[in-house]
Amino acid sequence: MNKEINKEYIVKNREQLLPEPIGEFKSSIICIFISLFFVLSIYFRNKSTNRNDPEVIKKRITRVLFSTFVSLVLLYFFIPNSDNKFYIFLKIIGIPTTFWDLINSIIPLLLTMVLFLGPMVMDTDFLNISYDLETLRDIIVGPLVEELVFRSVICPILFFGGFSQRYIIILSPFLFGFAHAHHIFQKGNYFINLIKVLFQVCFTSLFGMYSAFLFFRTGNILACFIVHSFCNIMGLPDFGGISDHENKKIVGTCFIIGLIGFIFGVLPITNPNYYGSIYNLLEVW
Repeated sequence: MNKEINKEYIVKNREQLLPEPIGEFKSSIICIFISLFFVLSIYFRNKSTNRNDPEVIKKRITRVLFSTFVSLVLLYFFIPNSDNKFYIFLKIIGIPTTFWDLINSIIPLLLTMVLFLGPMVMDTDFLNISYDLETLRDIIVGPLVEELVFRSVICPILFFGGFSQRYIIILSPFLFGFAHAHHIFQKGNYFINLIKVLFQVCFTSLFGMYSAFLFFRTGNILACFIVHSFCNIMGLPDFGGISDHENKKIVGTCFIIGLIGFIFGVLPITNPNYYGSIYNLLEVW
């Protein structure tokens, strides 16, 4: 089927093809369970508390991949049996199914790069990264499993549970944010770790809102993954470093231009009518 026939087919046969409403309370409990399962898989039977220990990284990667697979299977069983079940599943979790879906997955990255124009001008070596297990975890595996669990699985379960897209965008990222609270148990001063974790929870929750926004607007989880990886590479913008930069006027101007460009571009560039998001078919933005 081509994209237009798929759209009509899904809308016409919504009750037979898509998960039945499971209720807001039940969907919330399921998503909390999925979040806890994801976090607990990181710490299951770890002898070392050093997250950068190569053996710890390997074990955690294996476990989060397993927990992600279990979460995807759980969502799959919510979908009614039909000849198109697997295709519907791919559309629900946002897997690109056409060549243009793959091309379109790059567009949100370009939008995000506009937002990070200032940091990119400030540090032109931002792509100079090492190729080791830590990079694999931070740039590839981490963003991949987090987007699959917290966007591809949790967002649809809440959506079919009866929550609106806007409500999910605002509230579901706090599950994503608190999934990073486990860093409080790292070595070092507990109070300092607590402050760092509170800040990280706020920042990751804010990013989660942006990623959930992209997921519903584009229906493309690859776009979310690429943006997540890029943001992990860039890290937090160093606003304090602007005044110390040798080209502070240029850098400062780029920060402002990037923010303005992002604000004016975010809605038209993520227009769901262009991407053919299944969620826009079911609940018009």
